[in-house]
Amino acid sequence: MHHIRSLCVVVPVHKAVPSPAEAASLAACRNQLVDYPVYLVYPERLSPQAYLDVHPGLKLQPVPATWLASVHAYNQMKMDVTFYQLFTSYEFLMTYELDAWIFSADIEGHHGFTYDFIGAPIFEGFMEATPHAGFLPQLNSGFSIRRIPSCLKALDQLRRYRSRWKRQRFFLEKFRFLRRWVSPALLQVIFDDQLTGYFTGWYFHEDMIWTHIVPVLFPFFKVAPPEVAARFSFEVNAPMLLQRQQGVLPLGCHAWAKFPAFWQSYIPAAKMLL
Repeated sequence: MHHIRSLCVVVPVHKAVPSPAEAASLAACRNQLVDYPVYLVYPERLSPQAYLDVHPGLKLQPVPATWLASVHAYNQMKMDVTFYQLFTSYEFLMTYELDAWIFSADIEGHHGFTYDFIGAPIFEGFMEATPHAGFLPQLNSGFSIRRIPSCLKALDQLRRYRSRWKRQRFFLEKFRFLRRWVSPALLQVIFDDQLTGYFTGWYFHEDMIWTHIVPVLFPFFKVAPPEVAARFSFEVNAPMLLQRQQGVLPLGCHAWAKFPAFWQSYIPAAKMLL
């Protein structure tokens, strides 16, 4: 029996009409997550009717159109205190992008409430990873759960860390001998392209900030290890992960439409993509 926790589900969209595969994903969300509020996050002045036709129980959360105007803007939204403040009446937030699929309502049994962030593991090579690729210290956020109070605390500490980061970068670039007194993990983070992008307004991936950068800077923020994360979600290397788990599916998956040949055995909608 699954336990009801203080969780909201966020379905972000940027267009008026979902594709057939996206509509199928939303229907899976409707069917499994009946015990949780599901919010459609969409640009102001966009009609949500096509999504309500699939899931009449959606709660509507319009946001500034600029928040969803591009992939970069979406990543910025997921690192913005204002976004999380919309949902502070909940402890946890599930991101359910419409290339996700959920197989079960048992979030507790799949470690969904155990960490500050859990999502599909990421492999070396990313979307082109081979079955023998190693795990990277990052998780995907397309189908994920994060703890809202922990995110707000981390965002506040990141804001205050920015000036210190600029000084660290300056001195470690100018006086390279200082690097011997900095831990390898922190040194990598200080010069990481993702953190640089976040602090300077250039492109970054919000899930890499949350799952790789934040835990190094702020150890209170607990991210699921990849072996545990794989019980929650698959993205790349689903056949290998399923074999590792003795054929037991995770709670859900992300990017299933990119791998329809595999997922057709578990997601009937995948057959439309073959």
